Amino acid sequence: MTKQNWMGIVVGILFASSVNGQVGRLEWRNSIELPMMQNGKPSIGVAGPIAGLSNGYLLIGGGANFPDLPPWEGGAKEIQRELFVYSKKGKTVHLLARDTLAEAVAYAASLCLPNGLCVIGGETQEGKTNACHLINFDKDTGKITALRYPDLPSPLSNMGAVCIENKIFIVGGEFQDAVSDQILQLDLNNLAQGWIQVGTLPYAASHLQLLADKSHNLFVVGGRKANKDTASTLYQTVLKSSDGGKHWEKLTEIPFKAAAAVACILPDDGLWLLSADRGTTFHRVETLIFEAKRASDQQEAKQLIEVKNQLQRNHPGFGREIWRYDLSYEKWKKTGELPSNAPVTTTAVVWDDMIVLPSGEVKAGVRSPKILLATFLK
Repeated sequence: MTKQNWMGIVVGILFASSVNGQVGRLEWRNSIELPMMQNGKPSIGVAGPIAGLSNGYLLIGGGANFPDLPPWEGGAKEIQRELFVYSKKGKTVHLLARDTLAEAVAYAASLCLPNGLCVIGGETQEGKTNACHLINFDKDTGKITALRYPDLPSPLSNMGAVCIENKIFIVGGEFQDAVSDQILQLDLNNLAQGWIQVGTLPYAASHLQLLADKSHNLFVVGGRKANKDTASTLYQTVLKSSDGGKHWEKLTEIPFKAAAAVACILPDDGLWLLSADRGTTFHRVETLIFEAKRASDQQEAKQLIEVKNQLQRNHPGFGREIWRYDLSYEKWKKTGELPSNAPVTTTAVVWDDMIVLPSGEVKAGVRSPKILLATFLK
């Protein structure tokens, strides 16, 4: 082998080592749990909570759960109103205050803005909502305040949202009876203009993640689309837009389907996928529901529903794997595990060098009261 070839190999190894040395890691610490419920019972957790920062404090509230019975036993889903405020000192997080939202809401988009936590759309006990609010915590009073922002053009839930240079972008989501492919924008410097549509996705999707990098590129991660008579379509696609959602390109696919995922972009130029529903059990449950509707008699339908219920009872959870997508080299790599079963249908909050995963769904119809905490190290 020539001297030049050897030098090329050595330089390549050193370059790879340098690149690998820039990859961060998550150091998981002891989790905390949501406080006792108002009835004095331990919290069972919520899916689709409000989660984000206001004036340096962490807000977690709202969300939906099944407080009496699980759904396979006929339990009714309830939307919650309680909101909890947390303070941080060093690596410790403490409950500081608790309050109630003006209206119970779940499955909204939560967005950290410089002047508060923006809560967009979601579901109330009456159905989907188009309401938008800016929520803030006042330390002097120990209460939250809410400022009304322009309503969405239509009620919408389970969408992706991000803010770039005082412009909020929303992609996808669920209307009352359909799934959206729209990209909406709200200019915070021109609230009177309201929401405008600035583009469309290549396909309709809800339960997706919308993220932005330091160069203001938009990324859509995973998602799903409910279908009328067949099981939902689940996506493992990553889309990128460099022009504010007008045009999209496909990047390297996620190694698996990923709906209701939890993800964030961290300072190591990595897109971190912390959890996702890969849809195996979800698809089987949906298929059994459709088969029961088409059953020829009530006995057959009852048997199919019981099989569906058993699947939900024995749901294996969503695993613990953490995956990282290198935004520079467009490659996925498994990079660790969560300390407990992965929560989906929640929002990752980046709080300085801390990553917070608040509550969420850990099995079909089962929530976790845990608030998972990690420190990002680079």
